[in-house]
Amino acid sequence: MDATRFKIYSLMVVKNEADVIAASLVDACRWSDKIIVIDNGSTDGTWECIQDLATTHPQIIPWLRYEGPFHIGLRAKAFKAFRHELQAGDWWNVRLDADEFYPGDVRAFLAKVPKCITTVKKESTDYILTREDLASQTFTGTFDRSRFIHALPTLRRERRFMRHSALLCWSERWRYPHPWGRVWEHAIPVDHYQYRSPEQMQQRFAVRQQAKADGCGSFRHEQGQSWQDYLMTNRQLEEQHLLAHLEEAFAASDRVLYAGRNTLKLIGEDIVVKAFHRPRFPNSLIYGLLRASKAKRSYTNALLLGELTPQPLAYKECRCGGLLRDSYYACRLSALPLTWRIVARDPLFKHREQIARGIGRFMAKMHEKGCFPLDFSGGNILVNEDGSQVQLVDVNRMRHYAAISWQQGCRQVQHLHLNESDCRALAEAYAAERGFDAEACYRLMNRHRIGI
Repeated sequence: MDATRFKIYSLMVVKNEADVIAASLVDACRWSDKIIVIDNGSTDGTWECIQDLATTHPQIIPWLRYEGPFHIGLRAKAFKAFRHELQAGDWWNVRLDADEFYPGDVRAFLAKVPKCITTVKKESTDYILTREDLASQTFTGTFDRSRFIHALPTLRRERRFMRHSALLCWSERWRYPHPWGRVWEHAIPVDHYQYRSPEQMQQRFAVRQQAKADGCGSFRHEQGQSWQDYLMTNRQLEEQHLLAHLEEAFAASDRVLYAGRNTLKLIGEDIVVKAFHRPRFPNSLIYGLLRASKAKRSYTNALLLGELTPQPLAYKECRCGGLLRDSYYACRLSALPLTWRIVARDPLFKHREQIARGIGRFMAKMHEKGCFPLDFSGGNILVNEDGSQVQLVDVNRMRHYAAISWQQGCRQVQHLHLNESDCRALAEAYAAERGFDAEACYRLMNRHRIGI
């Protein structure tokens, strides 16, 4: 007995997909018994193309031309109209998009699904166009899958296939029919081409913005202000792939910047990844369940500091049985070449006073943000040659206040090596920036500093 002898009915809603609709429909005919198509007011020839294809591909059913506003229940109309043709054990593809292609044998995949499973998710590889693609290619409106070589690193999962039964009910207020039943642990792969040319991207953006304005109930994830917000450079895409596989990239890199309790490595051109020391029990439980990890705190604190620290990129936590195992924090490599520790050790360092003043101004900016880092030491303070730029690294330990007084702020230097001249220059710059008394700040900082 042929295990694939079941029907598959696919439900498709389209609008202005003339560049891709013929290729996707012909591809879906490989495995669909019927493709029931609703056109939501296309003006680019999509509906006419579907009707032409239906004359040579009997699986394609140009079922409805709907001119009203898009809403999530359109597929429910087709479901109700055709459900009487299916029997228990047949399948619905409850959402076949015009820009999706299933590369494998869909029937063979579904034939392996256990009888107790009623829902299967798709796992999509989302192909995109980069800015370099747009600059190097000529787009004629003809869809060619071979020209798309870039994809996002994350594979998205969504419900797609549902086993037919008499119990299925689909209200036009629902995105999918109910009840779901059990979802299979394995997802079926699909190639997704949502961005195909500048013209198509502009049109797609306009259609979805209009649908959102009409209250369709979908596309809330579309947050861009224009179609160009969905473009990235090749380098940005490479970084996304790297950050999505942070643990593997860290293990593969041999460019160690620092090795101690924690380890810093350089990955790619200018990404620094910090691997934190693996915590022992009970800290592994505390960081796993009760408290933010050092990696997460580094990331959130860096976002608060903004330009006062190297640009944060990502963090990753690896858990086992609820216990924190490994954690990683990634940021951009700072362009600043020095640390205050290097400057402090050289009494004749050129522009030493300017650098100390720069650190004072930097402290003031931090405190105005309510940030009081606990690891404000010479090795963590990055500076340039004249003190005009300062950044802080190792920011996972930080206290946050609504306001920081001058007395509290002056205690920030308690881990800094400063001579009296350094201390006075730093105190004067700090006081001037925050409107405090310079002499009072100097006396308090001088009491708390570490001498050289």
